[in-house]
Amino acid sequence: MEHERMMGYIRSLISYDHTVLKTLEADAAVRDDIQPFIEPELAKLLGLLIRLSRAERILELGSGIGYSTIWLGMAARAVGGMVTAIDNHERTSAEARRHIAEAGLSDVIELRQGDVQQILPELVQQRQQYDLIFQDCGKSTYNEVYEDVYALLRPQGLLFTDDTLLQFDPQTRKGLGVHVDRYDRRLFADSRYYTTMLPAGQGVCLSLKQGSEG
Repeated sequence: MEHERMMGYIRSLISYDHTVLKTLEADAAVRDDIQPFIEPELAKLLGLLIRLSRAERILELGSGIGYSTIWLGMAARAVGGMVTAIDNHERTSAEARRHIAEAGLSDVIELRQGDVQQILPELVQQRQQYDLIFQDCGKSTYNEVYEDVYALLRPQGLLFTDDTLLQFDPQTRKGLGVHVDRYDRRLFADSRYYTTMLPAGQGVCLSLKQGSEG
């Protein structure tokens, strides 16, 4: 109960980067046909990190109906950057496209509909590099695209991974927690990253890709 009061207090203080975001939250609260999206305090943290790091090239894995994508797009616009967002669901991708347009961010966000397992290797082959990658796609996919994500993140770039404590949610579908735990252990053991985890929302990992640019 105290935790709920605390979270309610924090969320009462958060200012939203666009009015569309609150509309999407209200819509999601009465729907059971979409995946939950990132909590507003974590979305705000994403926006802060982009502004602090001046991340101009942003990649999102798992855009859903566009809630987190709009937070990313508003931050990208603030620093003169661009977002590439990928989602594999045709219906929700169409919703995301509409919501992005409503937020006036169609010129800042490129939305690609398809499987990240297929699109990321193409981006790697094209030698694309991103300043920040936000990972919130299928949880089993985290391990499948692990090396592609590493290759696409520039040295000193930031990896922001959502749902990294999902295994502690008793309502989580059986098996997802196993995938997430495997990913967490792999990430923390990977000396190529400097990683920490925050117990906010369903857990979030923040990882800095170590090494020199250029």
